[in-house]
Amino acid sequence: MRKIFENATAIVTREDYDKALLYVKALIREATSSGALDNPEADNSYTREIGRVGCLCADYESEYIAFKHIQVSKKAQPSAALRSVMGARSEPSAQGLQAAARRPKLRL
Repeated sequence: MRKIFENATAIVTREDYDKALLYVKALIREATSSGALDNPEADNSYTREIGRVGCLCADYESEYIAFKHIQVSKKAQPSAALRSVMGARSEPSAQGLQAAARRPKLRL
């Protein structure tokens, strides 16, 4: 497996994004043919590289691409039943707060 975006920390141009997508597709093809994706729980060089470059692509999409076909209409409102469930879930429980306090903090 040849790593193309080995030192990349971000994708900032559409050209690099397109190359990264082609690279991920090629990696998936190669990994599938070699059997590296047979096990869904597999942790190997293919899955790590596909995940790493896939995250770079996802970050680019969030930052620079506006997907018109998945925009939510401003007129759409949740039903009364859904609003009541959403309201009940928005209040944090004591158990949830305790569990959050026990989680390790991430440092970036």
